[in-house]
Amino acid sequence: MRINKIILSNFRIYKGLEKIEFSHESNKNITLIAGLNGYGKTTFLTALIWGFYGKLIGEVDEKYKKEIFEAGGYKKFANIILNRDVKNDKQYINEFSVEIELSDVNIPSVPCQKIIIRRVYNTDEETEKCIILIDNFENELTKEVGPDIFINDFILPREIAKFFFFDAEKIVSLAEVQSLNEKIRLSKAYSEVLGINKYENLKRNLENLKLKLRKKSATASDRNRIIKLNDDIEHLQKLIIINESKIKATESEIENLKIISEQYQEKLIREGNKITVEELIKVKKLRDNLIQQSQEIKARLKDLLELAPFAIAGNNLKKVYFQLIAENKKSEKKIDNEYIKNKFITIKQNIENSFDEKNVPELLKNEIIEIMTKAFSSSGTGQEETIDKILLDLNGVQSNTFFSIFDNLKLTFNALFKQIVKEEKNNKIFLLKILRKISDAEAKDSDILTQKYKSEKLKIDIKIKELINEQHKLYGEIGAYQVDLNSKSRILSELNKTVKLDEIDERKDILIDRLLKELNEFIYKYKVERKFSLQNRLKSNLNLLMHKENFISDVKIELNGEIIEISLFDSSQSIIEKETLSKGEQQLYASALLKSLVEESGIQFPIFIDSPLQKFDKNHSINIISKFYPSISRQVILFPLLEKELTEKEFNDLLPNIVKTFKIKNQDGNSYIEECEPKHLFHDLENKINVYAH
Repeated sequence: MRINKIILSNFRIYKGLEKIEFSHESNKNITLIAGLNGYGKTTFLTALIWGFYGKLIGEVDEKYKKEIFEAGGYKKFANIILNRDVKNDKQYINEFSVEIELSDVNIPSVPCQKIIIRRVYNTDEETEKCIILIDNFENELTKEVGPDIFINDFILPREIAKFFFFDAEKIVSLAEVQSLNEKIRLSKAYSEVLGINKYENLKRNLENLKLKLRKKSATASDRNRIIKLNDDIEHLQKLIIINESKIKATESEIENLKIISEQYQEKLIREGNKITVEELIKVKKLRDNLIQQSQEIKARLKDLLELAPFAIAGNNLKKVYFQLIAENKKSEKKIDNEYIKNKFITIKQNIENSFDEKNVPELLKNEIIEIMTKAFSSSGTGQEETIDKILLDLNGVQSNTFFSIFDNLKLTFNALFKQIVKEEKNNKIFLLKILRKISDAEAKDSDILTQKYKSEKLKIDIKIKELINEQHKLYGEIGAYQVDLNSKSRILSELNKTVKLDEIDERKDILIDRLLKELNEFIYKYKVERKFSLQNRLKSNLNLLMHKENFISDVKIELNGEIIEISLFDSSQSIIEKETLSKGEQQLYASALLKSLVEESGIQFPIFIDSPLQKFDKNHSINIISKFYPSISRQVILFPLLEKELTEKEFNDLLPNIVKTFKIKNQDGNSYIEECEPKHLFHDLENKINVYAH
């Protein structure tokens, strides 16, 4: 497929009709449209995408979705597209349009030489019309399916248009995909490009046909059950689609709100606020924690300070300690003399009584008693006096308390005291720093403009949180619907097996089973083949474009359900995280991926590239010029800003592949396009100084 001609009318900066005709040569494939900043290069690309997809332009690229959102809806977005002079001049009809003429289009059963897509929007009536002419006539097919479906199904699906119309600088987003939703969305686009989706759709159609046969032949009771289960399944599928659609819309709204929030933050920074509202909230929370910690440290210090007098009287306390030790020793050895004396008297009396009972002679008895009394009196208590007198006389509990305090003072008090003082000091320094930060941040709070920005930003951030919570809820509902859907699908499948078909339908059913089996096997093999083929192409293209030799040693693609994961490996077989690549390398990765996908898809469609070569160094630019642009498509249209996105040297390297060059000029605020000789491009722009200034 090639584009022969594009005609713009009153599209933004292009007032009146602007026509550009492309040439086709078998050995040259590049058309170059150059212009200064603000002259309408990106507008031209936008016009082309709008011409194809109209109000569905937001489904091609997120940036258009954001523009529509920020404009306040598609009608207001369309109103902005209308050229300003036309809008302000009543002699003009408030209408803008884009017409695209295509050739080499292959539509099954509809042979044709050319197709014209003409899309018109009237801002007064707020109406959009799209007419498709096949060889200058409206075709029944386009009438039957409608222009948007025709373009999507037979020209270029919206899902994969992003691979054919892109901003080379922003395409690095392909390497930065992180979230699950982004991966699912991109994986769907990959599946579409690789042609996997059309076989999956065929499989679904066969399954529906099989179901239809069962429904027809079932008994009244089974039929009712089948119908009921089918209705439930369809209902659940719709609910899932609705939730997915809501999630998509919510996601888009969140992204837009984040942009607005960042814009308010930029305004706050310009007004002197160096931290965000969220950071301020976090810092204030940290301040409260530090104050709480300070109070706890002080309480611990207070407990410790109660022991300080003892620590200060260290030598005297040591004397008390030894006194108490001595007193305790004395107490342990002290004997009750009175008790021993009384005990001796009792023993003496018992011995005397025994002597009397035994009739021991009185003389002998007296001598023995006298010997015993003398022996007892001479032995004494044997008690040693170690201290002069008892001074403290503490009981056991009091002694233990004292020893505990003494040990604490002796062993840990010093270290603990130093540690707590250090903690308090550090905490105080950190707290003062935080208080200063808060003070600086709030210094501008009295400013009315700052208050307004903060208030608006806070509202938006709250809204973002609400939307994220809403997304979580929707995901939860999808999970529940999916479980119910799987359950009902299993019941329906089992029920279908019990339905007896008539002879003809049974033969059809057997045929469908066979086709489904073959199709499943085919899809599996097809995916595996595509996977390995894409791996090899991507690896080859990466090494072709990157100047670092063998920088990418291997590429692996994993198919996990809906997700297609692409991993890059270095020579040690370690994964290279794509976010660690430089911006230039990310753009090369995205370019190599695009080239591989386009080659794998077999889709022949022109490629439009805005801002080429901006991120590339000299060596990479040479690779892109010599190996990427000449081979990626039969028709490549570049929109460079000369000397910044394409130097004269690079242009001369590209020259052998250039078919035509155009320059965008501007007069009185409106732009127009002129063809110029390639060799004169760098010397023929109306303001050469400006060219080199960029």
